Amino acid sequence: MKFLALAWALAALLLFSDARNVRDFLSRTSALGLRGEAQATTPLTQTYPEFAADAQTWVRHALTLAEGDGLRLRHTDIDNAPDGREVHWNSGWAWAIAAAGGVQHLATRIPYPNAVEKATLWLAPLALIAAMVAFSSWALRHLGLLAALFIVAAMTLHERILEGFYPSYVDHHGLLGISVMGTVLGAVAMVRGIRAGAAFSALCGAFGLWVSAASVAPAIAATALAGAFVSAWHPGDARAWRLWGAIGAGASLVFYLAEYFPLHMGLRLEANHPLYAVAWLAGGEIVARLAEDVRRSPLEMAWPWLALMALPVTIALGGTRVLAFTDPFMARLHGQYIREFLPMWTTLTQASPAMVIRTGVMEAVPLAAALATLAALRGRSPAMLLFATFVAAVLLAMAWWQTRWQINASAAQVVLTLVLIDTWTVGRAPARRWLVAAATVAILFLPGAIARYGNAIDRHEVSLREASFPLARDIARALRASQPQGEIVLLASPDASTAVGYYGRFRTIGTLYWENAPGLKAAAGMFSAHDDAEAERLLRARGVTHVAMISDGNFVAPYYDLLHPGATRDEIEASFGRRLLTGAAPPAWLERIPYELPPDLGMLGTRVLLFKVR
Repeated sequence: MKFLALAWALAALLLFSDARNVRDFLSRTSALGLRGEAQATTPLTQTYPEFAADAQTWVRHALTLAEGDGLRLRHTDIDNAPDGREVHWNSGWAWAIAAAGGVQHLATRIPYPNAVEKATLWLAPLALIAAMVAFSSWALRHLGLLAALFIVAAMTLHERILEGFYPSYVDHHGLLGISVMGTVLGAVAMVRGIRAGAAFSALCGAFGLWVSAASVAPAIAATALAGAFVSAWHPGDARAWRLWGAIGAGASLVFYLAEYFPLHMGLRLEANHPLYAVAWLAGGEIVARLAEDVRRSPLEMAWPWLALMALPVTIALGGTRVLAFTDPFMARLHGQYIREFLPMWTTLTQASPAMVIRTGVMEAVPLAAALATLAALRGRSPAMLLFATFVAAVLLAMAWWQTRWQINASAAQVVLTLVLIDTWTVGRAPARRWLVAAATVAILFLPGAIARYGNAIDRHEVSLREASFPLARDIARALRASQPQGEIVLLASPDASTAVGYYGRFRTIGTLYWENAPGLKAAAGMFSAHDDAEAERLLRARGVTHVAMISDGNFVAPYYDLLHPGATRDEIEASFGRRLLTGAAPPAWLERIPYELPPDLGMLGTRVLLFKVR
């Protein structure tokens, strides 16, 4: 245990040193765009890493809870004005952000909203350390010291896991990654004959469903499919699989009730729902039956398959009413204009050569090594290697299909790597086992860790995307100066709506969240209006008070294309949004707000046009 405690201490030192380096860099980006002032005057002020826009939305949700708008995160007014919209994010994580802000406020006495911003810098690594302690403690008890220390090394050094817990990036992707890791790790232990793995796997998977069912359900399904696949060669412990299904179903149902009962029990399958619990219970039963030879009546044979089919049948019959992703507008938006939904090979074309090697090649090495090992062992392959390889292959294929699955795939690859080390060194001297494990960590994890931590230490230049945060803050300042009192409702591109709305705490229309499909369609209609009269009618119907046109990421053409597939360039150029963006004279009901870029943000080369609705 003392060796594990030492590993925790070293990991905490490294992670919090990294948080300090990120804090120092963000203090430099936060000093941009102030126009000579000592500090920003907007309600929220902190800048974020270039990929961390979702963290801003989490902070706003946490502030909403802390400021008294209910105990659970079910509705927001930050977009889709004037009605707002549903929220199906995890209330527990939002309260964790709010509580961290309370601690920061007590320690520093800065205003609570700004304390919540500051707390994001240490909350993400703290959450990773907490998961590390829990996972490695469980592994020490059931899998041994080598497995426990390997998990600490993976959580501290694996570039993709670190990405999910980047300081200030308080999004839920990191939580999803570790839930998938725990789901697969526990199931591997269960296949190995350790029945405690069933509960660990099921609880991790149920937690993941609570955070985001759409993200974790495929990993749970892959785990069940792998169990069925392996049972053909190595019949497993039927009782363990039933336990896995029962605990997973029960825990996910408890999480559902905590989040939704009794006032919000709708049928939205993007989030956790009892139908997932039913499917999980049925899946565990089906895998268990493959491991035993028992005669059953036709009804006994049928019930798990009928229960399992309830989920896909509901999706097929319910369509967009139960799954927003099936909406043609949202499907085209995701498939063409949101980066995380693009194939990995498309994303890698925009990455550096080093990143291509680390992501496209090195992260596939465990799967390639596992396939080679299976080919070499043939009929002597251990069940847990077959199992872990199956799960890792499914999740890696999903990651190449859509980049957003990459963290989940990496989590499964970590477990597969641990299984490979065990397979390669079984029966060997302890010294050889430790040597193989150390070499594997050095080869697979260290290059990404050096790049990740070294980048935080050596960063001096601010990227254009990072500079967009102080620009958004300055735009929020200018909009508030044009209307010192009263509510501001902003029409802007999706990215600008999130960022500018964050700093000013404004209400907006269109943001890229699946719950906000009505707001996105409304914003698309406003920007795509064919004449000024139609645009005025649509803006006033939504209570829009200001319009911000920012040349970078303006989204005018995508909005038009989403509403009018196959539109010509001339049609797009004639739209209301395009006319405003190109500097045409605004209609009489729009007042131009004078604005120039702050001198220290001139490198952006961005054109900003601001308007106030008369």
